[in-house]
Amino acid sequence: MFSVVLFIIISAYVYTRYNFLKAKNFKPDQSRAKNILDLRPAIIAKLQQVVKDGSDGLYVLSIQKLGIDVLAAKLDAANASITVDTVAMLQLDKLKKLPDDIFKIKFASLHIDGIGLEDLINKKHIAISAIYCNSPLIEVYHKNRTYNKAIRKASDTLSLYRRIKGQATSIVIGKINIGKGTFINHNLDKKPHLTQFNVLSIVMKDLLIDSTTQYDTNRFLFTKYTAIECNNYFFRTPDSLYFFKIGSIQVSGEQHKIIATDVELTPRGNKRQFESRLSVRKVMLHLTFPKIALSNINWWSMINRERFIAKEATINHGSFYVYLDRSLPFGPFKINNFPQQVLMNIPVPVSVRKLTLHHLDVSLEEFNPDSKESGTTFFDDINGTAENISNVRAEIKKARYLTVNAKSLFMHKIPMAAKFRFDLSRYRTGEFTADIFMDTLNNTIVNPIAKPLGLFNVRTGQMQTGFAHLEGNDFTIKGTVALNYTNLHIDPLKKNKNNGGKLKKKTFTGLFANIFLIKNSNPGKGNDLRKPTFSVSRGKHSNFISFIWFSILTGILKTIGIPVKLVLN
Repeated sequence: MFSVVLFIIISAYVYTRYNFLKAKNFKPDQSRAKNILDLRPAIIAKLQQVVKDGSDGLYVLSIQKLGIDVLAAKLDAANASITVDTVAMLQLDKLKKLPDDIFKIKFASLHIDGIGLEDLINKKHIAISAIYCNSPLIEVYHKNRTYNKAIRKASDTLSLYRRIKGQATSIVIGKINIGKGTFINHNLDKKPHLTQFNVLSIVMKDLLIDSTTQYDTNRFLFTKYTAIECNNYFFRTPDSLYFFKIGSIQVSGEQHKIIATDVELTPRGNKRQFESRLSVRKVMLHLTFPKIALSNINWWSMINRERFIAKEATINHGSFYVYLDRSLPFGPFKINNFPQQVLMNIPVPVSVRKLTLHHLDVSLEEFNPDSKESGTTFFDDINGTAENISNVRAEIKKARYLTVNAKSLFMHKIPMAAKFRFDLSRYRTGEFTADIFMDTLNNTIVNPIAKPLGLFNVRTGQMQTGFAHLEGNDFTIKGTVALNYTNLHIDPLKKNKNNGGKLKKKTFTGLFANIFLIKNSNPGKGNDLRKPTFSVSRGKHSNFISFIWFSILTGILKTIGIPVKLVLN
C-alpha cells in the first residue's frame, strides 16, 4: 500500500509538471498577492485546477501558504490539504469511474530542495535533492469496486516505471523525510475496517525509478535505504473481545526486515467483564511479546491484514495466557478448529518457512465448578521451532507437513519435550501425530492441578520418565503411553456438603482403588514396562488442547489401572 501512495505522489508530480500549462481554467485570488509581481496566488489557483481536472473533480486542493525561491531552487507549502468533493464522488461512482482508494491528505509543511520552473515544465529527467514533509495526516478509504476489477489486474502486472515512462525517463530523489505523520486506513471491505499508524516517520535515500531499477530486488520501494517507524499501532478484533496493540514497528528496507516491539493481544476488561460478553464457554487469551522479528516480508500487506508472507520469524521471550471457565455452558460444537484447520481457514495467504521461539512462557488456567477452584498448568522457558506454516496450496504440494519441535519446563521445574506434525494436505479431517516426553515427576508437582481440575490427590509416588505417542484426527485419538513410576497411591476427592463444598477424600473409594485397582509401580516386579494402547473419541472436547490432554490422561489411568470415571466423578 505504501508503494501505491508513493506512486500517487510521484504521478501527481509528473502530471503537474507536464500538464501545468494545460489546466482548463483557473481564477487566482489576487487579493492575497503582495504586489503585482507576486505570482503565488496564480500558481496556487493553477495547481488547484490541475488537481480538479486530473481527478475528474474528485479532489479539492487547498494551500494556505506557498513560497517559491527560483534562484535557490526551493519550494515551500504550509497548511495544505486535499479533500473530497462528495458530489463529484457520488457522480463518479454512478458512472463507474470512482477509484478503489479515496485519499484525504493534510500536512503542516512541505519543503522541496532542488526544484525549478524548468524542471517542472521541460525536462524528461526529474531530479530533486530532497523532500521534507512535517506532520502529515493521510487517510485512505479502500473498497474493491467490482467495476475496477480489470484496472486492478492491469495495475498488478505493471511496474511503477512502466506506468510513468511515457512522461519521464527517470526520477531521482536524493532524500525523502516524513516526520510525525499519522496514517489511517479505512478498509471498507473488512471488519474491523480501521487501521491507524501514529507518530509515523519515514526516511528514504537514493530513490531512483528508471529502466534499470524497475525490477531491482536489492532496492526497497526503489531506494537504496528506507527506514520506517511508527508507534502505538492498534486495532480491535472483529469479535470486539480484544485489542491488538504494537508499541513500535520498525521497517528496514534494505534488510527486508520488520521488528515489532511490545506486541500484545489483550482482552477488553478482566475475566468477569470478558465473560459478561459471552453466552457460551470460550477461552480468554492474553498474549504479550516484547519483540518479534520478521524477515523477507511484505510489511504493509501484513499490517493491513491482506497477506502474511515471510521467510523467517523470531519471537524472543513473551507470555501466552489462556483462561477457561468450565461453569459456562457449551456452545455449538465445532470440530474444525485444530491448529492446521485454523491456519487453512485464514482468509488471506499465510506462509512462514520457519518460526523460532526463545524463552516463551505459557500458562493454562481453568476454573472447575465442581471444586470451585482454579488450576493452572505452566510451561516455562519454551524454546523451539515451527516450520512450513502455510495455507498456500502450491507450497503445501511441495511440503505437506507443518512441524513443531519444542522443549520447556513443566510446572516450572520438570524438563519436557514435544513434537507435533500436522498434515496440511489432509487438514479437512485434522490428521496429526504427536510425541511427548517428560522427565522425573512427583506428587508435589502434580497436585496443584490434579486437585482442582481432576478431583484427586497423589498421596505418594514418583514418575521417573513418561512418554506418549498420539495419532489423531477430528474424531479420534489413538496412542500409547509409557510411564516408569514407583510407590503410587491416589486419593479421589469429592465435595464436603457440611463444610461449604470444600473437597474431602473419598475414603472407601480411595482405599478400594489403592488396594484392588491401582498398579503401584511400572514395571512391576519381574515384569516388562506396561505400554497400553488406547483410543478416545472426540466427545465434548471442543478444542485441540483439551482433546490432547484427555487422551493422555486416559492412557495414564489405563497404565495405573484405574477407570477414568472413578477419578473424574
